[in-house]
Amino acid sequence: MDLRKMYYFNATVKYRSFSRAAKALHISQPSLSNAIKALEQEMDTPLIERTTKQFQLTEMGQQFWERSKGLVAQFEVMQTELKELAKGEQLEIRLGVIESANYWLSQVITDYQKLYPSNQLTLIDTLYNQTVRQALLGLHVHGVITNQHIVDEEIQSELLYNEPYVVLIKKDHPFAQKEQLTLKDFTQEPLIIGMPEFETSAQILKAFEQENVTPHISYKIERFEMIKVLVEEGLGIAILPQNYVTQHLSDSLLTRPVHSAYLNRNVYLSTMRGRTFSKSILVLFELIKKMH
Repeated sequence: MDLRKMYYFNATVKYRSFSRAAKALHISQPSLSNAIKALEQEMDTPLIERTTKQFQLTEMGQQFWERSKGLVAQFEVMQTELKELAKGEQLEIRLGVIESANYWLSQVITDYQKLYPSNQLTLIDTLYNQTVRQALLGLHVHGVITNQHIVDEEIQSELLYNEPYVVLIKKDHPFAQKEQLTLKDFTQEPLIIGMPEFETSAQILKAFEQENVTPHISYKIERFEMIKVLVEEGLGIAILPQNYVTQHLSDSLLTRPVHSAYLNRNVYLSTMRGRTFSKSILVLFELIKKMH
């Protein structure tokens, strides 16, 4: 069976449209239609319903798609891997990164560029569980530094480190006089927090729930950097990962530890299981792991 036709068929199913699939494949719609018809002739059965306006697979088309999509995915991985291996040390390495890892990762990049100056590093924000998985399996990134422990047979996650949370406050805040805080101290304080759908914020909110404490949430902010700005303006306090706030902190701000059995987080390096990487990519992963 012609792999090209299988690839075209899977693209048509993905886009649920001959015209959209043809555009994505950079071929004409008649060429795509002819390839699908030739595939159906080889299979001796229709794969796509042509009697309805809405895109729909036949029963055999559904079975063929279920069985063929894995083969097409394997081919795409192999094709990507061979291209990267052929390029040697002139690669664009794409890495998904959580915001709190930026400081220590910059040190890794400095060391890495001395070893592979011709490689280009592209850093991409990764905030959602499904986004991380899709980025890895879609070959959009080579690896992801994330605080999400992804349990998936297709994803491998290696623990890098465990980091505590700290409270970020102004130096003149009453909390500055305390060496350690508990979540009960936060009930009357305006709390600035990240968006609830983020893993970091979800963990903080869950810790409050587990300790049966109701926080006074005043602001929900998407970026850590903006949270720091609001704290500096005296609009509230924030609980943030220690790695994010221990570096480049304004003179008007300080941190204090928060005592809670539920407030700490693991950070992982996640990659697509079974994917073959070039030596230069493996070296980057090793530098990341050795940093901790």
